[in-house]
Amino acid sequence: MIPGVTVGVNVVIGLAVLALLLYRQLQPRRVREDGALRLTVILLVVGVIQAYPVVSNHPPTTIVVLLLLAGLVSGAVFGTLRAYTTKLWIKDEDVWRQGTWLTLVLWLVAVGLHFGIDYLSERQGAPAGLGSSTIVLYLAVTLGIQRFITQQRAVKLRATV
Repeated sequence: MIPGVTVGVNVVIGLAVLALLLYRQLQPRRVREDGALRLTVILLVVGVIQAYPVVSNHPPTTIVVLLLLAGLVSGAVFGTLRAYTTKLWIKDEDVWRQGTWLTLVLWLVAVGLHFGIDYLSERQGAPAGLGSSTIVLYLAVTLGIQRFITQQRAVKLRATV
């Protein structure tokens, strides 16, 4: 593939996934006890597939790897925070959830931080397109943590009824 086209495709895929996630976060939805792991694994696989060509053609320096890891850790932290801003309630014997305005703000800050870390990575010699190629991987980590904690909260809520 042509490098510029690959970056563009990765950005479009990442933004499409983010838009869908934001929309779904703010809608009332039943908390499912299955499926969260499946979506996380799918996003992880897509994220690795997108990042591999960029990394294999130009191995990142140690500082770039550390910045990427910092980005993934920040994703886990923001996923944890968002999980606790999500409203949970019981309706028709099921646990439901809906993100709040704070959930949305945390998403936007987290994605902004991800792009900020990508910018720093590029300044440290990261291969072109590394940031855009890792956005789906980042979303897998942050969403996976958020969903796991939300499910644990739902189990506890269900146990109180």
